[in-house]
Amino acid sequence: MSFLRILPAQFSLLLLAALFMRLGLPLVMIVPLTLMLMLALLVPWPEVRGLMTVALGFGSLIWGFMTWLRVQERLAYGEPWSRLAGILAAVALFTAWSGRLVWRSRRAYAPSSAAPDSSMA
Repeated sequence: MSFLRILPAQFSLLLLAALFMRLGLPLVMIVPLTLMLMLALLVPWPEVRGLMTVALGFGSLIWGFMTWLRVQERLAYGEPWSRLAGILAAVALFTAWSGRLVWRSRRAYAPSSAAPDSSMA
């Protein structure tokens, strides 16, 4: 897996860990940090990469929910909300994009079935 494909996923998981820490959930923060370690060690199991893709997709949904929650809070107080919505939506899209990069790298390392079988000769 290329380092450039891992870097956005590492950053997205770090942002997700920071969000959990800000929400006061330090035990949940362990999950993204553990996934970061697995990515850094280049664990070759396709299932682990699939797990990371699911975690990044779930993280993108969490960021989308946080965007909606914070915008509703700002609207209730009559404060400006458009910049907040733009920034958090960009973080959600970045997290989804990094999950797609991990998924595509997972498919790139899958064994190809197009190789001819030498035992048939």
